[in-house]
Amino acid sequence: MNKQPSKESLKDKVHIWFGISSTPSKQTESKPSEFIITLDILKELHPDCGLSNRIRVANHVSDLAKAKKFEEHAVEAVWKAVEDMLTPEQPPEARHAVLLLLRAVIQGQGERLGPLRAFFFKVIRDYQPSNEDLSDRLEVFKALTENGKDITYLEEDIAGFVLLWMDIGLTADFLHVLVNLVKFNSCYLDQNVSVMVQKICLLCNRTTASTDIEMALQVLDAVVCYNCLPSDSLTVFIITLCRTVNVKEFCESCWKLMRKVLGTHLGHSAIYTMCRIMEERAYMEDSPLLRGAVFFVGMNTPTLVLPSFYKAMWCANEMVSYEIVLSITRLIKKYGKELQVVTWDILLGIIERLLQQIQSIGSAELKSIVFELLTTVEELYEQNGFHGSSDKFFSLVEKCADKRPDASVLTLISYRAQSIQPAKDGWIQNLHRLMEKFFRNESRGVIRIKVLHILSFVLSTNRQLYEEELIEVVVVPQLSGIAEDRDLAVRRQATQLLVDLAESCSTHHFTSLLDIIQRVASRSLVCPGPLEVSERDPTAESPMEDVRTAIRGLLEILQSKLYSLPASHASRVYELLIGHLQLHYKSKYSSAVACSIRLQVFDFLLMMRTDSLHRLGFLSKDGVLRFSPYCHCDMGEPEKRGSEKKPAGSVSPPAGTCLPYSPAFNVLLQCLKMETDWKVLKLVLDKMPWTLQYKVLLLSSPCSIDQLCSTLCSMVHTVTGLERLKKTPDGFSRTDVQLAVVPVLTAITSYHNYLEQARQRELVQCLEAGLIYRCAKQCVVALTMCTVEMPDIMIKLLPALIVKLTHISATVAMASPMLEFLSTLVRLPHLYAYFVAEQYVSVFAISLPYTNPSKFNQYIVSLAHHVISMWFIRCRLTFRKDFVQYITKGLRSNALMPFDDTQDTQSSFRARSTSLNERPKRYTHTHTHTHDTQRGGERGDGSFLFLTLSLCRVIDEVSLFSPLSLSLSLSLLSSSLSVSLSLSVSLSSLFLSLCLSVSLSSLSSLPLSSLCLSLCLSLCLSLFSLPLSLSLSVSLSLSVSLSSLFLSLCLSLCLCLSLFSFLSLCLSLSLCLSLFSSSLSVSLSLCLSVSVSVSLSLLSLSLSLCLSVSVSLSLSLPLSLSLSLSLCLSLIIWSFLIRAAVSLQSIKEMLREIIPNKITL
Repeated sequence: MNKQPSKESLKDKVHIWFGISSTPSKQTESKPSEFIITLDILKELHPDCGLSNRIRVANHVSDLAKAKKFEEHAVEAVWKAVEDMLTPEQPPEARHAVLLLLRAVIQGQGERLGPLRAFFFKVIRDYQPSNEDLSDRLEVFKALTENGKDITYLEEDIAGFVLLWMDIGLTADFLHVLVNLVKFNSCYLDQNVSVMVQKICLLCNRTTASTDIEMALQVLDAVVCYNCLPSDSLTVFIITLCRTVNVKEFCESCWKLMRKVLGTHLGHSAIYTMCRIMEERAYMEDSPLLRGAVFFVGMNTPTLVLPSFYKAMWCANEMVSYEIVLSITRLIKKYGKELQVVTWDILLGIIERLLQQIQSIGSAELKSIVFELLTTVEELYEQNGFHGSSDKFFSLVEKCADKRPDASVLTLISYRAQSIQPAKDGWIQNLHRLMEKFFRNESRGVIRIKVLHILSFVLSTNRQLYEEELIEVVVVPQLSGIAEDRDLAVRRQATQLLVDLAESCSTHHFTSLLDIIQRVASRSLVCPGPLEVSERDPTAESPMEDVRTAIRGLLEILQSKLYSLPASHASRVYELLIGHLQLHYKSKYSSAVACSIRLQVFDFLLMMRTDSLHRLGFLSKDGVLRFSPYCHCDMGEPEKRGSEKKPAGSVSPPAGTCLPYSPAFNVLLQCLKMETDWKVLKLVLDKMPWTLQYKVLLLSSPCSIDQLCSTLCSMVHTVTGLERLKKTPDGFSRTDVQLAVVPVLTAITSYHNYLEQARQRELVQCLEAGLIYRCAKQCVVALTMCTVEMPDIMIKLLPALIVKLTHISATVAMASPMLEFLSTLVRLPHLYAYFVAEQYVSVFAISLPYTNPSKFNQYIVSLAHHVISMWFIRCRLTFRKDFVQYITKGLRSNALMPFDDTQDTQSSFRARSTSLNERPKRYTHTHTHTHDTQRGGERGDGSFLFLTLSLCRVIDEVSLFSPLSLSLSLSLLSSSLSVSLSLSVSLSSLFLSLCLSVSLSSLSSLPLSSLCLSLCLSLCLSLFSLPLSLSLSVSLSLSVSLSSLFLSLCLSLCLCLSLFSFLSLCLSLSLCLSLFSSSLSVSLSLCLSVSVSVSLSLLSLSLSLCLSVSVSLSLSLPLSLSLSLSLCLSLIIWSFLIRAAVSLQSIKEMLREIIPNKITL
């Protein structure tokens, strides 16, 4: 075939002009090489060449058509050659080869086909048989229209072809082409869209292939987006989506498609259609359809369609109900606070239907989601956002209360409690029903405790008017069996409620309440296992905690009922407490809770007190003591009380209920004998002395004090009782028991009239036995009481007791009780009237160690001196001279320590002080020596003070002058209080001058003016000599001598002014000479050797005695006064000499350390 130039048709030119097709523009370009279909090829395609050869050549031409462009009119020539191969008579291979050839030609020569496109389209459309070779024909159609996008030359016939093809080959591939047809050429499909939608919806409803459903949804989406969904196909469209949305993988795409539809003008119609589906009975069996409708409506406007939801509930299907619950849950969470009453009524109706379906369907998932819905509404109610009928809602909650969580039921109970008030009709019956449902028939402890709280609140607010009715109708019927309840927390809470109610109840119902409390208190207190729960886990609550609550409540009731009527209530509670304690010891309870209960009850019973009118009272924790006007302790026989004569104006005892203390006393005795817990026993022993102070309490009822004393003595003597005690502290021993028992025995001494003689003797012997233990201090105090209270027993036991007391070491702890015992005993002469020298010596042996001022304080030392002096005075005169040497020796060994301490003693003393160790060695030695010297001087002066006081007492006894003895004592005291030698000399001189002035003035009865003048001059001259005596240099002897000279001149002047006689001059000269000799001896002791100073001191002493005799003869004074004066002066001189010698020794040691060794002193 020769190539001919192609000419453009008029149609192609028009297309080029208007830019409709790009083909002409491409033709204007340089033309590529074209393939020429030769006559040989056409001959091979001729029918005469055989079918197989034609098929082979057709396949070859197909390959050429895909790769190269044919020359003009070549396509027509090829088609004419193979056209007969598409007839129905041809085998499928021939038809398949021709269709492949057409597809290849269309794909390779598409832009050159032109009107041939319409021709080929007709070939595909009119293909016979129409239902064969569908896939190959569809491929040709897809190639012809570019997969549905280009329908040039096919516009008028495409809609019919689509409908035709949907009847014969509605596959996923065609639907894919149809999507593009709708998107790119929807205007040519308008008239047939409704039919297309219905057929596609029918496909979705029938097929199960996910690919077909997916492509069908894409076609419907394209129709909605690129065309207009016909209203007549809306129903089938909605039904299709409602069913398809139940498929999980298409749920999202269906929801998106539905949102698009609802956004169009058909949105309201779509909602209406879905509501009609939910309401009509015809669809009630189609649960997937109903579920889809509920889903779509609930996701958009659920508030308006709630009635439709309510009607859809007639379909008893789990999935439909599940979807409805989800929809209204979303509604409540999003718009709950904005919903009105009408809306809530419909919602509550739906919830009621749901609860009914739960009972019939029994689905766990549906039950769970419905309960979540109820919880959501409850949360809204708690936030005050619920505007519906609360009563109706909580009625629904109450129907399923047994399956609701604890918080939900608690909210329900709180709501029901609001209506339990006297303003509501039948409120007591409502309370009874509430208790019946949520207390008696409920097993959850939290809920039951909540109901008990509500009951307690109702009782507290309405007790005044409705107490009897509430107790009779509600409390007693509901709580009568609380003792057998298995829940500990409920038992405990109910017991506390009963206690609070009984505490304020004054009617006959008190007995009923107390019976219930008694049953709780009578529960066993035996440990459930080898270890109690509280011992295994300290944080865990004991299973017997309700018993402790009951007993604690009984204690509170008793303390309250004591001060209110009727008093018989207090008596009943008192009996219950005593009976409970007896049950403890009878059953031998030893658990921690049991011990705690006993601890509380005994603490309460030991707080009982009574007054002179026998009225009972209790000491509160605040220390306030109130007595009951209605309860009293047992006062004996009524006839005896009536026969007693009452003094005029006395107040009669109260006439009320009797609470005898004897039962409590007997329980206390049981405790002392059988108690196994040390804390309980310790409490009883510690508080019993306070109880024993109230004798009326014990003596007004048959309390065996004798038996109590016997029990306590056995606790001190025997050791077997210690083995039963448990929970004792570390290091517990017999002494701990004795320490606790001795104060009780001390208090029992005041009851000696009620003790037998043998028991009194046993008591004292028990105390004597305790002197060797750590309780010795308490025993001595108790023995002091025994000496006062039981003299008949003590008079026989005292001699041996005094000897035993000498075996006790003199310690600070024992000092006060020992000295107080002796001080008390010395005032009871009838007890020691038969003492012999041995007992007196024992008394001095006990007292003398306490005169050591380095070991005891000033009070103890003073008391020891007082005891020694008193016993010395009270002893027989024949014993005194024998005791002087013993007392003097004891005083020297205790009060007057040795002064010549060795170097080792000084070193050990310095080692006891850290501050001394930190100082330099040279200063430490000197300071320590001086300090010891001063302490030794103080001890020596103390002994001299004692002798002086004794001499003064002798002077007083012989009726001599008291002023003079007092003056001499003050003079010695001034020397003993001095710190240094110089200060001692000055103060001694001052006091001596004053004393002599006062003494002589009292003797001579001179005018007051002369006495005042002598005192003034004496004071001035003594103070003038003080600066000289304060010097501590080497000229100390001169200082002392000058001081003595000034003192002598002062005395002479005073006596001259006072007496105006020659005797005064003699006395002055004698005193001057005596003091001058003493000063000279001191001076010599500072400068010369010790032997010379001692001889001079003896010379001064003899001179003083001679002058004293002369003075007594000249002044006609008693000789005893002169001797005492001379002795005092000698003692002063001796003290001066000792201080001077020690001071000199200290100065020498200091100089040796300061001055080099080459220089000798």
